[in-house]
Amino acid sequence: MAALDEIQTIVILMMENRSFDHMLGHLSMEGLMPEVEGLKKRPDQEPGYGNFFDKEFYFPFLIEDEETLVFRDPPHDRRRVQMQLARSSSGRKFLMSGFVEAYVDYTQDRVEKFSPPMGYFNSNGAWMTSFLARQYCVCDHWFTPLPADTQPNRSMAFTGLTLIDETRSALIPYRDHVFDWLTNRDIRWRVYHDGPPFFLLFGRFGELVGGRFQPISELAHDIQTEAPDRAPQVIFIEPRYFDFFWSDQPPNCNHPPARVCNGELFLHRVYTALTSNPEKWARTLLIITYDEHGGFFDHVQPLRVKSPPPPSPPSLPPEKRARYTQGFETTGPRVPGLLISPWVQPGKAFKGNLDHTSMLQLLAEKFGSGPDDYSASVNDRRAQEIRSLSEALADSPAVRPIPTQPPRSCPPMPSMKRKPQSPNERAFQQAALELLDKEGPMQVGKKYPDLIGAPLTEP
Repeated sequence: MAALDEIQTIVILMMENRSFDHMLGHLSMEGLMPEVEGLKKRPDQEPGYGNFFDKEFYFPFLIEDEETLVFRDPPHDRRRVQMQLARSSSGRKFLMSGFVEAYVDYTQDRVEKFSPPMGYFNSNGAWMTSFLARQYCVCDHWFTPLPADTQPNRSMAFTGLTLIDETRSALIPYRDHVFDWLTNRDIRWRVYHDGPPFFLLFGRFGELVGGRFQPISELAHDIQTEAPDRAPQVIFIEPRYFDFFWSDQPPNCNHPPARVCNGELFLHRVYTALTSNPEKWARTLLIITYDEHGGFFDHVQPLRVKSPPPPSPPSLPPEKRARYTQGFETTGPRVPGLLISPWVQPGKAFKGNLDHTSMLQLLAEKFGSGPDDYSASVNDRRAQEIRSLSEALADSPAVRPIPTQPPRSCPPMPSMKRKPQSPNERAFQQAALELLDKEGPMQVGKKYPDLIGAPLTEP
């Protein structure tokens, strides 16, 4: 198709732990994009949104003071996601009514009138996300691939399958990584990171200290000055992660309780850098999505997509075998999905069913022989009607000035240094120590000075 022929650079930015209704449900509610399947105008009076718990109904509400409300990370492990989806007694549908129950089960907090997982942001709170959705293309049926948490879903995004069904305090096992797929086809790729990248958890330590990983501070300069025949064809953008628990710098990945305003500023920074060279921007596609819903309410039922554990014959080494036996029957809830490029119809909502493997299908169409050229596991998702992002692209570019949005301030945030609590925090800790051990503190410190302060693993 014309768009894929003309696009020279694909940029992928994956944020953390927010649902579609939580971040973008306001588009329909405020009348900004009425065709978007978001929240209705009076969400606090919509029966289908009600979460019944402990003899009370809880409804979506506007988050006005994020600091005092979202001070915990809502649950999103496999068991509690099933609780959130609330399968009906007949088993035929999901009521999407267990978010409050799962939150209380996880936190053991007393239930307040406004339960944190039911909160949502409006166009003022999610100002940059809302701007990009309205100016470009929003995908309102992008689902997280699995009803599970971070590591399994990021495995789906960057390897096409998962060997685990829960986030663990260890490096992520995998078989074939998107980096390998690109390298084997001589596709130039690069990672720009604000702090240690999540790719650290895949244990690719030699690459992490190599030239393909660059600080986010270099992005704008490279976009403005690098020759097209030397510039990366695929760029991965990494925010500063909340799970990097020993840093004083405020996280901007949007993982609760990190503030969304920092994430919005990070999106602004990335968009400003990519659009700073109009000639390159004319042939760029920026993809923004979230790894999973983070335990926040969404009213749309997941898709019926079966995901059995990948085959693990005895010939495979132990580190490449599946670590779970019970397959998945659905996707997870919806997450925000944005396509930002001159090669989309401005203000359009794409309605096709997507998940993170839709990005891999797109890469296979652009750099392979077609959407089926990525892997058998991605083909299996495609056979179950998970579509490629290429279907959302326009036949011709939009001819208009590049839309701009002034940045907004974000209040200072207190230090979030803490002891590791979640499995993913401990996984970051282990990966950092292994990287330092394998590559040496001098080489690692030049690229990731934050890692020099990595605390030793607790006994």
